[in-house]
Amino acid sequence: MDTRWKPEYEVGHPRIDSEHQVFLDLIEQFTSEAARGVDAKRLSRHCAELYKYADFHFFSEEGLLESVGYNDLEGHKRLHADLLKSLRIFIESISIDSIMADEMAEFLLGWFVNHTTAEDPKHIHFLPKTSPYNR
Repeated sequence: MDTRWKPEYEVGHPRIDSEHQVFLDLIEQFTSEAARGVDAKRLSRHCAELYKYADFHFFSEEGLLESVGYNDLEGHKRLHADLLKSLRIFIESISIDSIMADEMAEFLLGWFVNHTTAEDPKHIHFLPKTSPYNR
């Protein structure tokens, strides 16, 4: 599974791209730990970190979109809420069965790639390159 940052993941907004790079790095760390077969307790802790960072990033991105009056903010929030719900389910399953770690790693990377290349570009042109959040 290739978890390296690629140019096609860039959306063109410095703050969002920076947060996406951190998120991808956390996915890579989780994937590496899952591949090494670390215990479920450690994987669960890493999942919690991923969850908290995803929640932070989504809140940050939604704030940027709200500041420019993005017209489908509620739809984008629903996408974020769906991911957080899926993450919670995976976190609970990893506590029970560490075999789910590989499945979660694939889900996370797939979601990240789809969201950054298909969903985020739909709204990024609404955001100025400089905003109150990235000065």
